[in-house]
Amino acid sequence: MRRLIVNADDMGLHAGINAGVLRCHQEGIVTSASVSPNGVAFEEACRLLRGAPELDLGIHLTLVDEAPLSPPDSLPTLAPRGRLPRGYAALFRRLLMRQVREAEVERELVAQAARVRDAGLAVSHLDSHQHVHLHPALLPVVIRVAQRFGVRALRAAARVMPLRGMKPALISLFARRGMSRVRKAGLKTPDVFVGLADTGRLDEARLLRLLARLPRGTSELVCHPGCGDAAIGAAYPWGFRWDGESKALTSPAVGEALARERIQLIAYRDL
Repeated sequence: MRRLIVNADDMGLHAGINAGVLRCHQEGIVTSASVSPNGVAFEEACRLLRGAPELDLGIHLTLVDEAPLSPPDSLPTLAPRGRLPRGYAALFRRLLMRQVREAEVERELVAQAARVRDAGLAVSHLDSHQHVHLHPALLPVVIRVAQRFGVRALRAAARVMPLRGMKPALISLFARRGMSRVRKAGLKTPDVFVGLADTGRLDEARLLRLLARLPRGTSELVCHPGCGDAAIGAAYPWGFRWDGESKALTSPAVGEALARERIQLIAYRDL
């Protein structure tokens, strides 16, 4: 049996991302989404999610790039100028130098999880912006937050495929070391994490190749759909092709490939 979770990240960061995720759930293969509690479009995302109860929901814990939810003066080492670190590399350097207090990380993550809970949304899983939750210094905190809020699953697949580039290799190393710890804590995880090497560039051809090579067990495909590359890119100049991902995720050829390959679409809540 091959089962696949198709999870759209970054909901809540931008209205164009919200629209793309919803479209790819309603017209395509997206089964789960992760919402960023720090995003400027978070309230709109909540309204859309309430109208789409079949779309499974996770919290996209955010410790980089955005403004924190906690008062900045309560995070002197995590957000010393009222802003979270610029990117995962900056955060990891500060963790390596022991310049970030664990208590501040937990305070901010609790605030983020509480915002989603207080919006009245049911949450199946946790993941994070740029996958930083898998860092060995952060994972124990994330596990405690999951347990505190009754969240039963976490993105921590031990196998990453295809394994191309420095970031997928680093995430793979952290995930392999962390998955057993996550499962010992009673949390569910997928077995395989696919699509990381194609982040922001997942087109139909790449997606069809991933599906053809999908291994047995439960895999998670991470994706980043959106509507309006120019508008989203003005706010987030990452070079992503949000429109292209939406086109791939709603492609009839992809739906046919799922049927042909006998791949069962599931959500995190089905683990």
